[in-house]
Amino acid sequence: MLEREKVITWRSYYVTLVFFVINAVTYIICTQTGEVLYDIGSMNAEKIIVGRQYYRLATCMFLHADIDHIVSNMFFLIGLGQIVEYALGHFRFLILYLVSGFGAGTVSLLYSALTGDIYDAVGASGAIFGLIGALLILVIMHHGRYRNISLGRIAFAIIYMVYSGARAERVDNAAHVGGLMCGVLVMAVMNAAEHLFNKNMGGYRR
Repeated sequence: MLEREKVITWRSYYVTLVFFVINAVTYIICTQTGEVLYDIGSMNAEKIIVGRQYYRLATCMFLHADIDHIVSNMFFLIGLGQIVEYALGHFRFLILYLVSGFGAGTVSLLYSALTGDIYDAVGASGAIFGLIGALLILVIMHHGRYRNISLGRIAFAIIYMVYSGARAERVDNAAHVGGLMCGVLVMAVMNAAEHLFNKNMGGYRR
């Protein structure tokens, strides 16, 4: 007999909902204050390196350029967040999201500095790509399928999204790739740490 999958309720992904609210409220504030928050919070290599405004690596992930930008990102945040947060738990999901977003901004910064292409970048997509990377590891850990997501499906989604980002104009694909790599790395480290902890704990059982 097959075991039925447990239903995911909102209590299982309230950290995702908190991030959703933060992004939504920040965007509403941006619509009322013009360029103020964008000027002080966007990812800009020159302002970060020369001006030492390192906080921008964190603030940029909570800003969005327009209504289409935030709607598409929040759609993916809710869809992916509920699955990944349910699997990881609230605290580990929080770490995954923030580290992926920060890592995405860092890769974007390095790309901008190395190419000399100075730009202002905003958006949660780097952190969201981190969730995709984590989901890839989850699928692999569960022998090629987690819930209704197969390895082939998520591999196709990753390839398509990275390719689309590379082809599109005004899309920070460096942040997307950076977030994806961070998500894979953080998830792999968490899994290895959990495996090592369980192994060590098992050695003390009588």
